[in-house]
Amino acid sequence: MKRLILMIGGLLIFLLSLTAQETKERNLLYEKALKEYQDNNFPEALEIFERLIASGFSSYKLYYNAGNAAFKAGDIPSAILNYEKALLLKPLDEDVRYNLVIAGTYTIDRLEVIPEIFFVRWFKIFSLLLHINVWASISLLCFALSLIMLTVFLFSARYKLKKMSFTTAIILFFISLLSFTLALTNKSLTLNNNEAIVFEPVVTGTSSPGTGGNELFVIHEGTKVEIQDKLGEWYEIKLSDGSVGWVPANFVKKIIP
Repeated sequence: MKRLILMIGGLLIFLLSLTAQETKERNLLYEKALKEYQDNNFPEALEIFERLIASGFSSYKLYYNAGNAAFKAGDIPSAILNYEKALLLKPLDEDVRYNLVIAGTYTIDRLEVIPEIFFVRWFKIFSLLLHINVWASISLLCFALSLIMLTVFLFSARYKLKKMSFTTAIILFFISLLSFTLALTNKSLTLNNNEAIVFEPVVTGTSSPGTGGNELFVIHEGTKVEIQDKLGEWYEIKLSDGSVGWVPANFVKKIIP
């Protein structure tokens, strides 16, 4: 038994040392990318930032700085892609919102945007203020507390206590339901996000996947689209003006891969 504990302890120490080494290497790479950026070597900085992203490293600062490096390097699609990633982590950040607007002025397409009801938009933004696990935990906690309050209501003989416990149970249940809805919304915007950025200079949307479809629209690099479906190596995409068509899958990059 003692031997087993020592083996497990040794394995844990080994895994922790590997994690620490990996974190150290990522931090060194990140600092190197920042140095390249400060020295105006923007393509080199972007290449290092993209290596960090490809390795699984994810943070607001990483995406924001990668967006800045891409913008300075003249890679507008990559700038917009990384700003969109950063915005999902900090939806109210004014800097990334401003930079995203500026980057958008360098794109060709000026599509009409179907307006979203303001309270729906703000509900989505609010759902991103906390991690999905936090919303889920709040929902479960409030649901459990509401059951406790309901139990107090059912078994208490005192009128004031029954009234207070019933009211509290209703409020807690409402908060639980709201938090659950926010968790689902957060999931749809992050884990199930189907938005993508066009990376090809000119893209023609067709009525069907393949080369035999009718041409429906033409869009350009930097435009944000929503992926509706996939068939083979083709995506069915929806534009902000409601237009729908098929494009080669390798012409766009998903915001959340």
